[in-house]
This record gives sequence, C-alpha cells and structure tokens, in this order.
Amino acid sequence: METIRVTVIFIALVSFLTALGFGVVSTSTSYWYVDESNKTAPAVVRRGLWIQCDYDGVCADIDSDDFLRASRGFTILSLLASVVALILGLMSINEDGNRIKLLASLAFIVTALFQLIGVGVYTDELRGIAGFNSENWGYSFDLAWAAVFLYGFSGLLYLIVATLLRENKARVHYAHVRT
Repeated sequence: METIRVTVIFIALVSFLTALGFGVVSTSTSYWYVDESNKTAPAVVRRGLWIQCDYDGVCADIDSDDFLRASRGFTILSLLASVVALILGLMSINEDGNRIKLLASLAFIVTALFQLIGVGVYTDELRGIAGFNSENWGYSFDLAWAAVFLYGFSGLLYLIVATLLRENKARVHYAHVRT
C-alpha cells in the first residue's frame, strides 16, 4: 500500500510541475491567438494576454479590455495558488496524516479552477470575433488548457491518496480493535 501511495504522489507532483510549467509559459508568451490569413501589414499576426504583434514584428501592449483583465487576473491567481499548492504537496510527502494531503488536493483543484476561469473567459471572448475559427488558437492557448487538465488531474490524484490513507488507517484501527 505504501508503494502505491508514493507512486501516486510522485505522478501527481510530476503532473503538477508540468502544469505549472505550462501555466508559466502560456501566461508569459503571446501566442494565444494567431492569424496568418491576412499577410499584409499592419494586421495582427499573434496576440497574447499582454502584447500583440504584427507581420513586421512590431509588438505593442494590448489595451486592457475587461475580458483581458479577467483572463490575466485569473491566470496570475492560478500561478500564485500553484505555489501554495506545491508547498502543501511537498509538505505532505513526509506527513502520515491525511489532513495536509486533503489541503494539497484542494489547493490543486482551486488552482485548476482559477486557470479554467482565465482561459474560459479568453476563449469565450475570442469566439465572438468575426472570421475566427479554431485554427487561430496558438500554442500558448493550448498549453493553458493543458495546464487546466493537469492541475485538476493532480488534485484528483492527491484526493485519492488521502482517501486511500484514511481507508487504510480505518482498517488498521478496526483490526486492532478486533484483536
């Protein structure tokens, strides 16, 4: 049972660290939206959360619309929550109790929810752009969605570990009471 617990924790932490890397890259790069249909300058060729660039390679800050503020805010909250979740996850490795594992699981899931809201708002807003289709999503956008799923997967794995630990303790306690 102990090797299963350690293996699941290891998989959860690797998934979480991968999601964290995806989250950092997607938040900091400008390839959320890519439009290569109009090759004439000064058409926008790529756009992220912070800047947009044209075909000449000239980049400028994006005027802050409400949807961009929401997307930026929730993706940053996701990154901050991921630091807390990572600390809790690492602390739980040496703990025998399941309370810290439950807290880590909750922090992982909250991180996934923050990322989900940030990416979801951006997705909804860009779908309203005339001429937009799914081919316009860039790698930053794909990484952001992958981070949502990996954060959630890590949270579920930690929840499973905490549940297995609780069931194992209940069996040991029951066996001790019977003897």
